[in-house]
Amino acid sequence: MCLLLAGCVGHVLPPEPSSLDRPVEVYVLDHGRHASLVLPREEGGMVRYSYGEWRWYVEGRRHWPAGAAAMLWPTASGLGRGEYPGVDSPEQFHRLAPEGLDEVYPIQAEAGRVLALRRRLDGHFERAAVEPVPSEEFGLAFVPHPRKYSAVHQSNLVVARWLRALDVEVRGSPWFSRWRVEPP
Repeated sequence: MCLLLAGCVGHVLPPEPSSLDRPVEVYVLDHGRHASLVLPREEGGMVRYSYGEWRWYVEGRRHWPAGAAAMLWPTASGLGRGEYPGVDSPEQFHRLAPEGLDEVYPIQAEAGRVLALRRRLDGHFERAAVEPVPSEEFGLAFVPHPRKYSAVHQSNLVVARWLRALDVEVRGSPWFSRWRVEPP
């Protein structure tokens, strides 16, 4: 399975710009081993979402046994969110990703779908039974996510699922955070 996944790339095929009633730019951030998604805020600025294994991202347990456990069986997960009212362009994205950026991929999507996804993701924060846990390392606040983290439900695959909710086609598997955005 690892050999198959090693060669996998997530081919991202955005919709034709002419098919979008109100296009807005969204961004996939590739951090090397994981990805996150940046969406525009209606009031200006950006909001970044990231999904990950709770112990790894929130508790800081980044040793081999914790990583192996997260891949071998389902473990607790978290949804991270960071709101950045003063960030308006990709040139400023280093401010919203303190863990670093390998690549920023801009993609056009329908404004209504972007708003619906943002509301869905923000709903996790509104329904959380606990206060969000801030992480200075990632520039995000995390709440528990209802679906467990596993090898088949990890950050890059979740970002691909979010893109599909925006009517962006994703072919292949970006399991190792390998993305290729094709022209529409």
